[in-house]
Amino acid sequence: MSAHIKTAEVVLPNPAPGWEADSARVLRVAGDREQRLAEFRAKVRAAGAQWAGNRPVELTELLCAAAADDPELLRLARAGAQLLEDFLDGLCCNAVPPRSGDLAADLIDGKAVSHDVLARLAPIYVVLVSEQRDVPVHEHECQGVLRTTRSGLLVLLVPERETELLDRITGQLASGSRWVATARRPVAELTDAWIEATEVLRLVSAGCRPPGTYAVSDVLVEQAIAASTAVTAQLAEIIRPVRENQVLWETLVSLVHADFNRNQAARDLFVHRSTMDYRLQRIAKITGWDPAAGHGAQLLRAALFADAVA
Repeated sequence: MSAHIKTAEVVLPNPAPGWEADSARVLRVAGDREQRLAEFRAKVRAAGAQWAGNRPVELTELLCAAAADDPELLRLARAGAQLLEDFLDGLCCNAVPPRSGDLAADLIDGKAVSHDVLARLAPIYVVLVSEQRDVPVHEHECQGVLRTTRSGLLVLLVPERETELLDRITGQLASGSRWVATARRPVAELTDAWIEATEVLRLVSAGCRPPGTYAVSDVLVEQAIAASTAVTAQLAEIIRPVRENQVLWETLVSLVHADFNRNQAARDLFVHRSTMDYRLQRIAKITGWDPAAGHGAQLLRAALFADAVA
């Protein structure tokens, strides 16, 4: 007895005699081949129970192994495997990643986001990173701002096109005597933006910059210093004698914080201006660089930064 192998929609190539499909789409064979097919299907089920891979080629190999050396079953396995490969390819393309409940964290971590969520996101975001303290920005979340926290830092993703909103949020954060670091990237590159913004925050903090909003273009000197361990070590050595004197160290730090405004630094330290001038003269004597002069101020600021990152 012979028959063509058929399913409801597919005619398998090179059909072998004796194979057919009934109206319920259940593979059957006639005569003594029924036992062979039953054993083959049992092996396929066993292979499916053990399969933990996601590569179709692995599935094809398993099905062919279940067919052993039977040429008719091998043809059936290969034909079925081809259909399964096509199905799995389509399934992978349309798979929807699970949502973690923290979209901002998923984006800066580079995790997969479903197509329907991506379609609702802005093409470009500005990543804002700042200290997480007393930041009442929840009201902005309904305007497309995404928010998360990471290692004690507040992270906001603001659509770049919302310029007024961006200015309002950065102004609000900076007004609280905070450093605010920013980085702009397309939505697919927000991991790089997060890394850049956190590095900017680290550099402005180590450089004793005044509170405000900073981008990578504002810390190019600090980046260059931090990139060279030899330069960092030499600069840190310049102010080592100052580091060993607590009064002079606090004076230099206050001066840098005040952006070398000596009157402001004296007020911050609650000392007279003449006391401030005397301390600065001592710093100039033991370092060889005058903090009251332009070049000396630049070098001592760089040295203070190098000491912080060394």
